[in-house]
Formats: sequence, C-alpha cells, structure tokens
Amino acid sequence: MRNHLKRLNICAFIITVIFSSLIFAQGENLKLRVVFDKSVKPFYENVDLNISLMSTFSDVKENTARIVHVIGVSKESITRKVNDFVRDEKGDYVYFKGSYYRISDKRRYSYDEKQKKFVVDKNGRYVYLQEYAWARKQEDKYVISDFYALKSYEVQETKYFIFLVVTDIEISTFFIKSITPIVGKCSTIEKAIENAHRRFSTVVNEYSPDKLDIAVLFEKGFDPVLRTALLTQLQEDTRYNIYDRLYIDEVMEILRTSDLFGVEQIVLKFRPPKYLITFENLVQLDNQTAEDRYYFFENPVNGQYIRRTINGLDVPVRVEVGGYYRYDSTNKRYVFDIEKGSYVKYYKGPWEKDNYVFETRFYDYNLYKPTRLTTFYSFLMKVFDTQKGTLVSSKFFSKNIETILKEPVDRFGSEVVNFHTDGKVESYYSAARQVQEFLQTVFPLTAVISETFGEKAIVEGGKNIGAKPGYVFQSVSEGYTTGFLRLEKVLEKSSEGKIFYTVPGDDVEPHTLAFETKMYPNNIGLRFGMFMNKEAYGMKIGYIRSDIYGNYLWSLTFSLGIPYNANSQSDKTIVPMGLEFSKFLFGENFELVLGTSVKYISENSGETYISDYEIVAGVTLSSYVRNSVLSYGGACFYTSLTYTLPMSNFELSQNNINISLGFDLRF
Repeated sequence: MRNHLKRLNICAFIITVIFSSLIFAQGENLKLRVVFDKSVKPFYENVDLNISLMSTFSDVKENTARIVHVIGVSKESITRKVNDFVRDEKGDYVYFKGSYYRISDKRRYSYDEKQKKFVVDKNGRYVYLQEYAWARKQEDKYVISDFYALKSYEVQETKYFIFLVVTDIEISTFFIKSITPIVGKCSTIEKAIENAHRRFSTVVNEYSPDKLDIAVLFEKGFDPVLRTALLTQLQEDTRYNIYDRLYIDEVMEILRTSDLFGVEQIVLKFRPPKYLITFENLVQLDNQTAEDRYYFFENPVNGQYIRRTINGLDVPVRVEVGGYYRYDSTNKRYVFDIEKGSYVKYYKGPWEKDNYVFETRFYDYNLYKPTRLTTFYSFLMKVFDTQKGTLVSSKFFSKNIETILKEPVDRFGSEVVNFHTDGKVESYYSAARQVQEFLQTVFPLTAVISETFGEKAIVEGGKNIGAKPGYVFQSVSEGYTTGFLRLEKVLEKSSEGKIFYTVPGDDVEPHTLAFETKMYPNNIGLRFGMFMNKEAYGMKIGYIRSDIYGNYLWSLTFSLGIPYNANSQSDKTIVPMGLEFSKFLFGENFELVLGTSVKYISENSGETYISDYEIVAGVTLSSYVRNSVLSYGGACFYTSLTYTLPMSNFELSQNNINISLGFDLRF
C-alpha cells in the first residue's frame, strides 16, 4: 500500500501544472495567493478572478498564509416561459382563490342592501365571474377582484459555479492548519465568489492535537466536484484534522514556485496521519430522456377534470362541469343537488359500473414532455490504520441523480427551471453526508463524564474533539451501559449535556466513560390502539408520558368508534367519540382510567349535533413487556373494565358496565 501511495504522490507531483496568479497581496500580517488549475483561466467573461478572489478572501488571520486554488469555473443557462398578471382595467382576468381566471363580463357590481341583490356599479368592488361553474349559489359568482392583463414572455436564467480549495498555513511553523474545499454558486460570477466565501466562513474546523489525524487519498481521475463535496463534509464534521494527501503535493508545488513565505525552500509540516481513507473505483454514467407527463393544476372555478390513479399513474378524468349530486338512499339513486351534493359525475369507461364519485377538487392539466437528465455514480471507500497497516472498514456507495430541467408550474404554462449542475452538486453533498454518517460510526467520539447533578452532566471534551450540540453519548461503567445523554452546550474543552435515559437500576455517575452513539432509546411519546366493546369497534391515539428510566406515568388519548349497526342506520350517521386520561399504577400493566364520551350524529338532512354525554371510569390491565432495558415501548393486548355514568339520564345500572378488548402500541 505504501508503494502505491508513493507512486501516486510522484505522479501527482509530475502532472500537476498550475497557472499561478500574477498578483499576490503581502501586507504586514497578510499573505494571500490565488492560483488556477490548468483548465481555468484567470479571466472569465471579462471578470478578473484574481482581483475578485484576493479581495473576497483577504480575511486572513495573523501569522497565517492562505492559498486560494481555483479548480473549476462553469455556468449553465436555461430559457423558461413566464406569465405575469398586471392590474389593468381593460384586462380580461380576475383574481380568485389563489389564481387568475378569464372573465367575459367586464362590468363592476356592488351589493344593494335594500334590494338584497348585486347591481351594476362602475365603482363597485365586485365583478361577476360567470365562468364560475362550480359555484354552489348564484351569489357566489360575485367576487371581489381587480381586472388584470396577462403578459407572456421568455427569460433566460444563468447560474455560475466556482470550485475552490482554500488552504491556510501557519507562517511561523509552516504547519497546515486547514484544507477546505468550497463550492460557490449564484447568478453572476462575482456573486458566486461571495457565496463561496460565505460557505467558507461557516466551515470552522480548527486544528486540535486532541482530534484524529486523517489523510484522504483519491484515485487518479476522481471527479473533482465529488471530491470537493466529500472533503467539505468531512471538514464540517470537525472531529478530524483532515489532510488531502495528493493535494498537499500540489500545495508543495505551488509554494516551490512562489515567494509566499519569502524563502526559497519550504517543507510543510503536518502530523503523520493515524488513519488513511481512500476513495476509488468511481463509476459515472449519464443519460438524457424525454417522456410525456401529466401536470395537474387545481381549478375550483371551471376545472373539467378530476385526478385518478391507474396502475400507479395519475391521469385526468373528465367530469360533468358544475354538476353536484347526492345519493338518495330511499330511491337508491343519485340526484342532482347543486347546494348539498358531494358527488360528481364523470365520463366512465365501458368496463366501469358506476360513474359517480365523491370529489371536491377539480383540475386543468398540461401534457408536457420534460427533459430528464439522469446521472448514476458509485465509489468504494476504505479506511486503513496506518500504524498497523490493516483495513479498518470499507463501504460501497452509489446514487442515482434525476434532474428535470424544465417543467410547468401553473395553468398558463409558466415554467420553472432546474440546473443539472445544481442537482449534481446537491446529490454529491448528499452522498458526502452518507459517508460522514458512516465514518462517525467508525470513529465515535469518546470522553469522560466529570460531573453530574440531577439530569445534567459535564463531559470532558468539547470543540477540541469535534463535539457539537445534539450529539448523543452512551455512558458506560464496568463494561455495562448505564444511560444516555444529549449535548446541549459545547465549550472549547468541555460540554454540558442532559441525561434523557437511565437504565433501570443504574445511574450515570461521574468519572465514567462516554462514547458517541447513533443507537439510543428514542421515545416519541405516542400511543395508538385498536379496540372493540359491546357497542362499537374503533381506534384511539394520544400522548403517553414516561420518566427518565422509561417507566410510563400517564397518558391522554382520543378515540373514535364505529357502531356495529352503522350500516342499518340509513337516516343518520353515528360516531362515538371519547377522551380518556389514564394513570399507571403498580408498574406499567395496570391503569386507572377516567374520561368522557359523546356521540356525534349527522342526519341525512345535513343537521349535525352531539348527544349522550357520559363520564367513564374504570381500570385497564395489559400484557405490556418492555422491549429491552435499552429500548422501551412495544405492543401488547389489553382489557378494560369501565363504568359509564350518563349525564342526561343519570341512572345506576349494570348495563352501564362495559368490557373492552384491544391492541395497544406504545412508541
């Protein structure tokens, strides 16, 4: 492996040809140099990148030299259609329910309180939207709106991308403090550079002797953008001192041909890395396709279609515009009812039995053929221990990127564009985050809990080891897990965390080890169940509260039921509803229940009301067993014995006793 690295280093040293900038700034406390890769010219579309980068990245700290290496500059342009609506009294459109609609009646109206109707008034606030076919009442067609004119045109959108590597070196010791890859993007090259600097300012990964020293090695020809994304994400992790091994050779070549430090011979210093991470076997494939696709846009005024899914594909189905129907249970047929109807009639296929469907949303559609760019890439990552010469871990990563370059966004054909480079860069960063998450399991942070008080704990480790708020640590004593804590405040060399779970029978104690972990008890506090009793069956859902040991304390649930005789109630619909508070006693299998229940009734005439107010009290016995000491929650069966006290007709009777059987899930 060492011979392989040596050959790669020699090759990198020989083939690296860098066009250095003609200008460099050197003040009393400032040393900055901009260099360009062989594929990049210092002038880009009449912009002097030297001057712009020198000015933007001039915030160099004292006793530090900075090299800004430009490894790539590109741009992407796409033309799209735009539809704007501007106020115009001669316009043919009005604004209603979030969109614009063409109108034929150009008169204005106001409401006459005496005549109880709308009358023509040139100064009125209302317009008559005769085209509002889905209006329930004639009065609904009078809407408040100005008149608008439609302006259609095309615009060209351009986005610039600049790919940089910023290296900071300590002048007094020639020690590499950081190597930070950055991607900047914006509508102009100058703004892209500013964006790159803002991103650079957010990456704070200061060198620390308490961090792991990691060298990163990319195979020859590895995609520079993906390489940038991977290194950037590793830098943002802040738990490593990162060195791009081949790039160090490039920096050496830059310094050899420049007088950035004012001396001829420079030997950069960095601690020998303990681990080596390699990225190899990169495979990239690109494909471009175009296929027809339905785009649906809601039109509550006169939409002619509803949206149905057939074999996983959304397709438009034409309906009878403006026709509302309701089901007449007496005559077993659908009747036209524009005010109370909830069904619409669609033009069915010959294989369909019925052509009425419950629907409240109507659409226009656009059959559009978008261009889809697809990029597939995969690579292999390996982690080596440089001292032992052994393979520590490895993982294969792959991803498929799909970018639709242009697609419609409204009923009028306005388009939105997506830049392929944007999609590619974002996908690369997504893959880099996967790499980061995997490496965090390979190199978990370790620290010592120095002090505890209540649910708070002080950890001897902070920014110096790469800790961040939100990280979870697992407390271990004598080889056994005792609890988990989440960091809330991170200082330079210590952190404060909150203990959110303690193993029953144990405690998180001072002077114990703590390891970063991604696997820990995660209590959502959700309770869900299904039940059946003598009157109905149904479901319940609510909140369940537990203590720091995972013991359940109380819960509050809401229930909905369906009566067994629901189908025989042709004239009305009855929905039993309930609210219950339960207190756990003598463990987690016995609950004391207190609640209330009502019946929500909806008549076919449209009348709705609530009846049968009741108070419910009782007990619940369950078969709940905790999943494990490190994972509470789970599923169980239960039986409830309750007594109901009617509020409207108070009477003690054995008929008020109810037994429920059910299935309970606790998360």
